[in-house]
Amino acid sequence: MTEVEYKQKLGRFFGNLLFRYRVAKSVKAQMDKYLASDFNLVSILALEEKTISRLIGLLLEPDGVHGQGNVFLKKFAETLRKCLKEIGIENPMEDVGEIGNAKVETEHSTDKGRRVDILIDLPNFVIGIENKIWAGDQKDQLKDYGEYLANKGKDYLLIFLTCDGREPSEWSIPKDERAELEDKGKLITLSYKQLLLPWLEECLKECEADKVRWFIRDFISWIEENCREVSDDGQREDN
Repeated sequence: MTEVEYKQKLGRFFGNLLFRYRVAKSVKAQMDKYLASDFNLVSILALEEKTISRLIGLLLEPDGVHGQGNVFLKKFAETLRKCLKEIGIENPMEDVGEIGNAKVETEHSTDKGRRVDILIDLPNFVIGIENKIWAGDQKDQLKDYGEYLANKGKDYLLIFLTCDGREPSEWSIPKDERAELEDKGKLITLSYKQLLLPWLEECLKECEADKVRWFIRDFISWIEENCREVSDDGQREDN
């Protein structure tokens, strides 16, 4: 094949590709009048970690504005139990008390002036969630949260929840203290894809309100598009 023939063939290939792209773009523009495929409420709202925590907390509230009662919180507890069993924690959250009596709070203040991103206070169990998407770890953050939950007078679990599944640093909690809490089943690290995605998918199945279902779908899409797992070599994996 001569150089001229090669250039002609290459031109035809990219010309055909450009034509297909323009057709696809035109079709998408027409379909978006009805589907609005690029519109995602969570993407619009999710400007910072606090917002994502509030969205999670909103769904977890048994008497929340979603109108679904304690269904979403029950599904969260079930999903969390499965996660715990997968990492070898036996009988996790066996006696949490009545789910409907739970209190869910975001930005919960501790005795040291810190704020737990999400606190789920059940009659016999308390769950603290440190939600990390973009922000770095703070000095002794998980260490202080662990001590605070331990002093609540009931069984507890501290979750280090991240978009990508990364581990907490020693800046947040010393390695030996972290290992001790993990061995006791008091501290776990989970990614959005491990905990939030399966939970939201279960919520979607149970939800009876169209407006809330659309919101949950947007939340699922946002996680799938923005949260890539960290592999063993420290690199983010593609979806």
